[in-house]
Amino acid sequence: MTRPRRHIEGQVVAITRRCFDRNHFMRPDTTMHDIAEYVFGRSTQKNNVEIHAAMVMSNHLHIILTDLKGRRSHFMRDAMSGIARARNKDLERSDHFWDGRQYCDTILLDRDAEERKLLYTWLNPVVADLVERADQWPGFKIMPKDWGQTIRVPKPDVFFGRRSPEYVEFTPQPPPGYGHMSLEEVRAHFEGLLKQAEDALIAARAREKRRVKCLNDLVNLDPFSRPDSPSPTGTLSPRFATKNPQTMVAAIARERAFRSEYARQRERWLNGHKRVVFPCGTLWLRHNAPVTCQAHDPTEAGLACTM
Repeated sequence: MTRPRRHIEGQVVAITRRCFDRNHFMRPDTTMHDIAEYVFGRSTQKNNVEIHAAMVMSNHLHIILTDLKGRRSHFMRDAMSGIARARNKDLERSDHFWDGRQYCDTILLDRDAEERKLLYTWLNPVVADLVERADQWPGFKIMPKDWGQTIRVPKPDVFFGRRSPEYVEFTPQPPPGYGHMSLEEVRAHFEGLLKQAEDALIAARAREKRRVKCLNDLVNLDPFSRPDSPSPTGTLSPRFATKNPQTMVAAIARERAFRSEYARQRERWLNGHKRVVFPCGTLWLRHNAPVTCQAHDPTEAGLACTM
């Protein structure tokens, strides 16, 4: 049995997915931008998630979202399949598009972790010396200025057939935990944090006499190339993000208790017991079999309502 996933309604998560063999399949040209924008918009509508940040790099992507209905695995299935099929069609290839490992899914347990992951997402191209500031990245991205703005996306010319809608609409939202602030105040808060971090990186780049890439080099990058640096091995995919030790310990203990109880109830269910209640967060069986699950704890760290 593969390790069960625990997805709770309202969890705030950071998601990462990498291209096969680190190839630059998603170089930030206009076609790739249009594919990503359309696919994410369609999958957001279908699976009831709120996107707070996104950065589609040349060979990997980052997304920060709130999983309103515990359907982020469906969101990722639809979005990753849509990107892979459309971009493969555009590149005239049919082989694997994504890395064979599962996408990295990190639950953000508090507001500090949320802010750090948002900045990490936006700063990806800046840290890599690809652009001077995050907003200059030509690929698909969701930035603070996009919050509260409805984006209407036409169907791209590549791949999508007659059954695909001619337009999709979605509205990126600010992250949870800032209900005491107006939309303009939340935007200004994060734009200030982002500028401060960008300024520090620009200063460091100037001291070390490094340059950013030319825009034409970015959009004309060979999509079948990959980085010269060796692929990192043995890296861990963090399940949770927080700097609070007590919060982290509690989250790990809850995850272990979930797996233990899931295994116990699954065994009873397979043996024909009728009164079986699976633990809160059960994913696959909840969507594919008529099983009963426990209610979630609304005070659990990592939910939008507790940020």
